[in-house]
Amino acid sequence: MRLLAGAVVGRPVSITYLQQVGGRSWSDGERIYLAAHEHEHIADRRIELMVQAALVAGHSLDSRQMRPLIGRLDLTQRYLVLEVERCCRLIQDRLPSDLCARLLPYRTGQQPGSAAESLAIARSRAALPTPPPWFGMLRPWRMVRKGLQGSESRLTEQKLSQLESALKDVDADGDHEDDEDRLHKSRFWQIFSSPFGRDSFFSRFMQEVMDMKSSPDKNAADSGVDGSSELVSGRLSKHIRDITQAIRSSMAVAIPGSFVAQETGAHTYPEWDSAAQRYRPHWVSVEEVDPHAEEPQFDLDVLHRQSERALQRSLASLCLGFQRHRDQPQGDDLVLDRMIRLAVDLQSGHCGDERVYAANLRTRRDLGVQILIDASSSTLERGADGQRVFERHVQAAWLLCRSMSLLGDRVALHAFNSWGRSLVRFQPVKTFDEPLGALLAKRLRQVAVAGYTRCGAAIRHATAMLAVHSGTPYKLLLLISDGYPYDDQYEGEYAIDDTLKAIQDAREAGVAVVCLSVGGDADAKQLERVYGATNYLGLERPEQMCTRLCGLIERALGEVGKVAV
Repeated sequence: MRLLAGAVVGRPVSITYLQQVGGRSWSDGERIYLAAHEHEHIADRRIELMVQAALVAGHSLDSRQMRPLIGRLDLTQRYLVLEVERCCRLIQDRLPSDLCARLLPYRTGQQPGSAAESLAIARSRAALPTPPPWFGMLRPWRMVRKGLQGSESRLTEQKLSQLESALKDVDADGDHEDDEDRLHKSRFWQIFSSPFGRDSFFSRFMQEVMDMKSSPDKNAADSGVDGSSELVSGRLSKHIRDITQAIRSSMAVAIPGSFVAQETGAHTYPEWDSAAQRYRPHWVSVEEVDPHAEEPQFDLDVLHRQSERALQRSLASLCLGFQRHRDQPQGDDLVLDRMIRLAVDLQSGHCGDERVYAANLRTRRDLGVQILIDASSSTLERGADGQRVFERHVQAAWLLCRSMSLLGDRVALHAFNSWGRSLVRFQPVKTFDEPLGALLAKRLRQVAVAGYTRCGAAIRHATAMLAVHSGTPYKLLLLISDGYPYDDQYEGEYAIDDTLKAIQDAREAGVAVVCLSVGGDADAKQLERVYGATNYLGLERPEQMCTRLCGLIERALGEVGKVAV
């Protein structure tokens, strides 16, 4: 479905499947929301998807066209049928013939050249057909609120109460006065026109949603000041009530704390803009989805070509903490029950067990490890030996996962890829609390390999997971990738600087980051620049980790210790 939507729009588009049965599909311009239907067929869902994708491709969802549609269902339906016809006509070379055939009964006889012309025709008295359910729907308020600010700071509960209280004044004014008197007597207009309230949160909010530059004034209306003549008509008061009703009806969803609410299950992170030297807040969205490849990505014997014993020996001394042990031949304390047993044995003529001491020994594993596998489409390329880069990645990841888990470390394993900033996917193979087993190997074979590599978002999400779930004083992130960070509008210096910033942020949060390039053909010096010389290790084969990885991990953990100090 994502591939189909991207082909229609001409760029990557995210998809969310709605659980409500009987609803209609819609889009906010960045993501398409597909509704669920009883006894649905995949062909019908594709048709709905392509209609919404056509609206996105034709720029039908611009807030300038959406603003007049708020609270006006009939006008919204007329605009929708015009825009579906116009947008599908623009990209008819990308659409299948069955969709074009299904559009024939809904021809309007109009030829709008833009979304603005469609809105003008929709406002006229031209006869237009009623759109069918598979056209989906438009949600003007959801589109308009994406561009609203109301305040430079994030909304608080106090501001929400202020907005709701001010909106109630619109309903309380009544309709017994004529339009001109209502213009001057309405508590709504008094709030909006007051010199003290003009710069308030509520005033700025209504200016943006109504596209107004100032409060209405009768003299200004008579003089023809820009934007005021429409405001003085009685129709505006009704439109204001329509807008407040639309806002209030979806307030719990539309304004939960900011105007742009994140979807359930998604995690948002900032991204570093090196040109502006600042973060872009809530810029990328990370979703966790189960591995879902239709066919296994590699043969099972790939995972068992190497033994983990050599790697275990090399990593055995990492991050050891003191642990109390009984039954020791020497130590700093005596164990009472062991002493009594020894005394009884000696009195009865036996030699007894002289291990009666307790000692603190450095045997406890204090390391939490998050292993990330690059599952972008570039890893499907084959090396000189004919083996895919992705196979080497999973071989190295599986070797690390088994070795560290058997040593007693808390280990999690995920694969990641991306397709634009609104869709960075994490596919869990093993969580921190899961034991090793055949199920993990099955999940690893079902990892979906596609898309691009947005490393900054992946590192930030993995850092957050380590902080919440590892439960260990030492934390390590092992990123296994074949090359440079790359994604839609995420390349060059921008991508390099964001990746370095994500590694720096992880280090400040107490997480050491190490990047392994296994079997890739990218330039090693360039990758050292991307990930840092102390964080990068290039290998031809996974078995080389046995001799080279431990020292790199120790240096990375040492850098984290210096930052903590």
